[in-house]
Amino acid sequence: MLSYIYRQICDFENQHGILPNLLYINEEHAEHLKDSVAEEFTLQQIAELLQLEVIINQEVLHPHAAWTQSAIRIAS
Repeated sequence: MLSYIYRQICDFENQHGILPNLLYINEEHAEHLKDSVAEEFTLQQIAELLQLEVIINQEVLHPHAAWTQSAIRIAS
């Protein structure tokens, strides 16, 4: 899952010229993501490493990256 998300980030940057700051996933994706890193990492810590705000929504079929200015304001 981590490699898939990394590809999403790279594809977004290549397409838009900026790095995304949001990651949309569902609960199942979140579990797979946590399983792909060391056990002691929480989802929050993974998000901080990826420098993304993680949005968990059960309607999300496939993980995807996005960008919003409001996420920058919240993180500041």
